[in-house]
This record gives sequence, C-alpha cells and structure tokens, in this order.
Amino acid sequence: MSPAEQFGAVVLGLALGLILLTVLVVLILRWSGRGSGGGLVLRESIDATGIPSMHAAELVGQRGIAVTTLRPAGTAMFGKNRLDVVTEATFIPKGATVEVTAVEGSRVVVRQVSP
Repeated sequence: MSPAEQFGAVVLGLALGLILLTVLVVLILRWSGRGSGGGLVLRESIDATGIPSMHAAELVGQRGIAVTTLRPAGTAMFGKNRLDVVTEATFIPKGATVEVTAVEGSRVVVRQVSP
C-alpha cells in the first residue's frame, strides 16, 4: 500500500468515526430527554425580584411555615415555593406559621402568626 493510499484510508477512518460519534451523541441526547437544550432551560419563570412562580404582590398576606429558625433571616415554605425571608427583627422558631408582611425587591419580610 502506497503512502497516498494509507493517508486516504486514515482520513476515511477518521471521517467515519466522526460521523458515528455525532450520531451517537444525538441519540443519547434524545433518549436522555435533554435534547434541544431541554436541560439548559429554566422550567419556571423568575421575575425581577428573584421570586419564582409568584409575583411580589401575591406574596403579601400569604402564610407559610418556617423551615429554619428565623433569627432574623432564614427560609420558609409558601405552598411549593421555598423562599429566603427575614423577620420584623424578632426570633421565630423552626416550624412556626409565618405571614408575609412586605416584599422589598428580593427581600421578603415575615412575622409570626398563630396557626
């Protein structure tokens, strides 16, 4: 086999390998459910306040549960939404019922209420 034939065989092998690799990557992405960037796109909307799936005005008056001890900052659950919150300068124990009193940008202010 001449050097030109060997070079042609190497180039053909590389080209076929690249095509096979491309086909395999496409198939894997389709089977994994991440095709077309599906794994790179947010599934829920986030507004300018950084609060997912809820508008700031809708939060005021909502009740939730303190997931962590709020001293004065912590985390609370409002339905399916877990939010970082701050209290009105009081200590609130974990598991207490809280109510949103104000939303100031990304700051969600809560106070403890009876269940």
